Amino acid sequence: MGDLLTTPNEAVRLGRADESDATTEGRYGPQVLAALIARLQPDLIHSMEFQHAAYLVLAARDVMPKRFPRWLATNWGSDIFYFGNFPDHARQIRRVCQAIDRYSCECHRDLALGRQFGYSGPDMPVLPNSGGMDIEHVRSLRDSLPPSKRKMIMVKGYDHFAGRAMISLALLERFAEQLREYTIVLYSVGARPRVRALELADAGILNIKVIDLASHDDILRHFGKARIYLGISISDAISTSVLEAMAMGAFPIQTNTSCCEEWFVNSMTGFAVPPDDFEEICGKFERALKDDALVDYAAIENFKVIESRLGRDTLKPKMAEFYRRALA
Repeated sequence: MGDLLTTPNEAVRLGRADESDATTEGRYGPQVLAALIARLQPDLIHSMEFQHAAYLVLAARDVMPKRFPRWLATNWGSDIFYFGNFPDHARQIRRVCQAIDRYSCECHRDLALGRQFGYSGPDMPVLPNSGGMDIEHVRSLRDSLPPSKRKMIMVKGYDHFAGRAMISLALLERFAEQLREYTIVLYSVGARPRVRALELADAGILNIKVIDLASHDDILRHFGKARIYLGISISDAISTSVLEAMAMGAFPIQTNTSCCEEWFVNSMTGFAVPPDDFEEICGKFERALKDDALVDYAAIENFKVIESRLGRDTLKPKMAEFYRRALA
């Protein structure tokens, strides 16, 4: 990832409480968790996410007697792919991966990374952390218009250690003339993209709608009215937004620093683009904006994928088997 790697805006503490808050350690620190584990004696500890939950469990494990319950650690999004590039985090990640009994993730990419960091347990099923979808409910929220007839663009508004929504806005500004008839919808919006989006809207450059608060169904309905979904980041796992776009018929354009290619076929049913090549992102966006056959074909094929791989009826028995294997 080269010079895309930057130190997170807010340092993630390696399993320790904030020293500036003397009460935090007593309330939520490793000693409290260790005492709770000793009292409850669970059969399985399931930590979801590494940089806070797994690091904390690791710190509790360090202060407990030798007998420690079976530990299942789930990797979210950027837990290993991004943070593993920083020496302090890499050391903690390696300690976690060597200590855990079971490791779960939602990308085959991250399963391989877990192995590289020292996980030696059995392979667990690779399943989406966000769970399954009610296919019939999703279908009911989807606009009947084919994507080629839709006049909306969905844009993820993240602007943090990984999110690069400012790049998305720069791209949209370049295509402003071609987007005159379109509504641009930003959701999960960071402070800087929100300010910039409102500036572009006030200046009449783009017709932008910023969603600050909405139900999940509302977000899905917007996806169901969109021609294109655009998500630019330097790190992610599946990206739940990609799955939502695929389910609702919006053509997904997602950076290849995610696992999107484990779900759609690059250049056929979605575009996996590099986060550091603005011109290539623009070129792919322009094609998705102009190629009606491409977006309509992708919508049909992507829904088949979601129905076969993400339907609740499909995932429910897999999740039951997942926990059976975790406890085996």
